Amino acid sequence: MKKILIVEDNELNLKLFNDILKYQKYYTDTAKDGLEAYKKIKNLKYDLIILDIQLPKLDGFSLLEKLKKEKITLPEIIIASACAMDSDKAKAKNYNIDTYLTKPIDINNFVKIVNSKINNSF
Repeated sequence: MKKILIVEDNELNLKLFNDILKYQKYYTDTAKDGLEAYKKIKNLKYDLIILDIQLPKLDGFSLLEKLKKEKITLPEIIIASACAMDSDKAKAKNYNIDTYLTKPIDINNFVKIVNSKINNSF
């Protein structure tokens, strides 16, 4: 079973992502802040990460930078953020992240993207 980490501090968004992915038969794990996500990514293997940018303790981009500096291999990442600024989208590309979804998400599109990322990860 494919394993997805959802990094999201908003309870409603976290529940929405979790419910959608479980319905699609994915195993999900969650982190409510960047520091918790960092610890999980460092110690566990995921097939995909759904990452918010605005997080407590360690924001999404700081998390990515920390993982990059430590040369931790990352799976596919989908950024799901309320920020739709071009500068954030450009910053995501610097981390080789080409999927940047703005909230609120389109559920059907989200499922299509997750399935394509998971199926192309091997």
